[in-house]
Amino acid sequence: MKERIKADIRNFYPAVIVFVIYNLVARSIFHAYCPFLITTGFPCPGCGMTRAAFYLLTGRFNRGMSLNPAAPLWIAFIICFFVERYVRGRTPKYMKILLAVVVLITVGIYLYRMVHFFPGSPPLVFYRNNLISRTLRIIRR
Repeated sequence: MKERIKADIRNFYPAVIVFVIYNLVARSIFHAYCPFLITTGFPCPGCGMTRAAFYLLTGRFNRGMSLNPAAPLWIAFIICFFVERYVRGRTPKYMKILLAVVVLITVGIYLYRMVHFFPGSPPLVFYRNNLISRTLRIIRR
């Protein structure tokens, strides 16, 4: 188990470094993280997911579900993935199918919420300082 974790860390540390740098730059310039939100101003299917998972894992279920109702599916998927990969030492083919199902359900929940609740309370808000709006303001001047 430890060897597989070490190998994954070695294999993915460049991606983690890029992720950290992007996070620092995006938050300092745009005060947001989501590239879809920064570009378009609209929340993405994953917006609010980290906060939702945090609230769910700390027992604040109503708050977590209001931020992103797909969070329990992602928590379950991540637990299943870690058990399969690091405890059992394998990555079965059904994990890709399970991931696809979770993604499809997440997008379905997102579309439903965008149709019925957008704009609303965070994270279902429009980010006015997005790149498209900024570009259009520059062009109009």
